[in-house]
Amino acid sequence: MARKELGYVELEWTCPNCKTRNPGLTKTCQSCGAPQPVDVSFQSKADEQLITDEDKLKQAQKGPDIHCGFCGARNPADAVICSQCGGDLKQGKARESGKVMGEFKTGTETKTKCPNCATENPANAQICVKCGAPLNAALKPEEAPKKGLSLGCLIALGIAGLLAIIGIISLISMGAKRSDMVGSLSNAKWERIISIEEYGPVQKQDWRDMVPSNAQMGDCYDKVRDTSDSPSGNSVEVCGEPYTVDKGNGVAEVVQDCHYDIYDSYCTFTVDEWHSGTDQIAEGSGLNASWPSADLDATHRESSRTERYTLYFSANGKDYSYQTSDFQLYQRAQPGTRWKITVNGFGSVVSLEPAN
Repeated sequence: MARKELGYVELEWTCPNCKTRNPGLTKTCQSCGAPQPVDVSFQSKADEQLITDEDKLKQAQKGPDIHCGFCGARNPADAVICSQCGGDLKQGKARESGKVMGEFKTGTETKTKCPNCATENPANAQICVKCGAPLNAALKPEEAPKKGLSLGCLIALGIAGLLAIIGIISLISMGAKRSDMVGSLSNAKWERIISIEEYGPVQKQDWRDMVPSNAQMGDCYDKVRDTSDSPSGNSVEVCGEPYTVDKGNGVAEVVQDCHYDIYDSYCTFTVDEWHSGTDQIAEGSGLNASWPSADLDATHRESSRTERYTLYFSANGKDYSYQTSDFQLYQRAQPGTRWKITVNGFGSVVSLEPAN
């Protein structure tokens, strides 16, 4: 995913000495003159506006500022010698950068109230317009906190979860339970199926360049086939919400994560090919199982054969059934014969053998 640059916004920092809020590009406190320490971070403003001033833009495009290793003064990224003490900035420490500050928002109506005289000031005001006192940072509007679940709901969810666990354990226990008994075979039924394929027109969909040359074309429409970080022939740019990333020099870069949806023609078409037809089915009871007749012509062919046999037993006053595809086993299923059957907790026969 490509990152699209939209511009820059100035951040701010709060002086730890006098609590005055200062523009991000200002390196010393505008109230008491104290330099910004390396451990004092930048914060987003309540109302973010893209920088248009050319001088500020040039500063924004530089890398993270460097704090002098001798006096701690903050210097621009391209400085070689400290502007305050003349020290070699190779011994300095670059400010952290790359942190995502949050969603880019403009036009907020947030106000900040002066803690000294209670006057309401514009969102980004740093000094009270009435008394000149330093202002705390105005908070951006926040979503109302989501209400948590009540105690009753939590208890109900806990009980429901416990019952679900008990139910699962019960199902496993029932499936694992085994009971051996002797039953008498009361009936036997069979079913045999021949699956048929037929050759003829089939309506399908695919990309235009994947449609067979002998197909009859139908309607086509544009559909997203792929994505890319760069534009191509038939592509549309799709971007997420703008957000800000700290540059480490008093500004944040406003960016969007973008990609390109690449469209192509997706078409309906008709083509002659083999496909599922009408199955031929034969069924009955007793031991004389037979396959259904399948009269095939040039446009029909046999696909597969399936056989199912169901044996019915009476044991201990209850009825049970067992299904198999083993024809040899079915041939031994004479009515009235006795069988050892194993039944699980659900009443299903899981294994059997003739009783001696």
